[in-house]
Amino acid sequence: MVGQRSSPRGVLFSLLASAIFAGMFYIASLVTSSAEVVFAARVLLTLLCYAAALLHPAARRGVVVLWRRLRARWWMPLLSLLLTAIAGVQLWLFMWAPMHGHGLDAALGFLLLPIALVFAGRFVMKAHVSRVQWLVVALASVAVVVKVIATPELSWVTLMICGPYALYFVLRQRFGLDEPMVFGWEVALLAPVAVLALVTSVPIEPSALEFTVLGAIGFGSAAAMTFYLGASYLLSMPVFGLLGYVEPVMLVGVALLLGERMQGADAFVYGLLAVALALLAVEGFRAARRPGGAAGVADPA
Repeated sequence: MVGQRSSPRGVLFSLLASAIFAGMFYIASLVTSSAEVVFAARVLLTLLCYAAALLHPAARRGVVVLWRRLRARWWMPLLSLLLTAIAGVQLWLFMWAPMHGHGLDAALGFLLLPIALVFAGRFVMKAHVSRVQWLVVALASVAVVVKVIATPELSWVTLMICGPYALYFVLRQRFGLDEPMVFGWEVALLAPVAVLALVTSVPIEPSALEFTVLGAIGFGSAAAMTFYLGASYLLSMPVFGLLGYVEPVMLVGVALLLGERMQGADAFVYGLLAVALALLAVEGFRAARRPGGAAGVADPA
């Protein structure tokens, strides 16, 4: 049965994708260029990789399917622009956060994202929410309240990730814009913004290290997405969903490596969220073992 397929290679692909994204998070701190330049490099080099993918007939068929879907209703192109704007902000923020001491805030946003998707699925898509999922939401709510009381504020970086990003994934699924080539389309729409960012930013420091790191971030983004899509095909959805939680945990570790420190009740907050995500993952496994069951996961950064 397709829902139960699993593969050691799929597990490896998922872990590689998470490791590459975490690596990008880390090496972003090594560049002297602005976050806008790093964002531009990531977008343009990822677009180059997607353009090369069009040499494969399956990728070209995906573009045709996407084009038909965009033309099906007059408002679909507007929805596509909204999704592209959200994706663009997230691509930029993923690079900006570790460069400006907000790595832990970004990691917290990604830890909250699966839980935000429970809310979004319930109230936007009218999906059923189990008792375990409501328990997870309750634990996350306690974590957020403790964070706000102890900090005493929740970073805008955290809110920008777990809020708009949750809406992004729900809308993609709701309107059938979750095919692999959709992200390539979004990157293509972001290309003019990336060029503008390069033109208006401070010139890149002409050093081999700078260009190497920018290239690694750009091509790493495309490679991670390739591994991610490969894992989604080779693994059952519950296993895929559980492994999807590896990335935010890695981001917490990277933020600590970059010199950020947990303060006050942060250890309790992150620990409580880890318990909540573990419950969510177990719920996904149990749901998939039932006939027709499945558990979803959000795309990586």
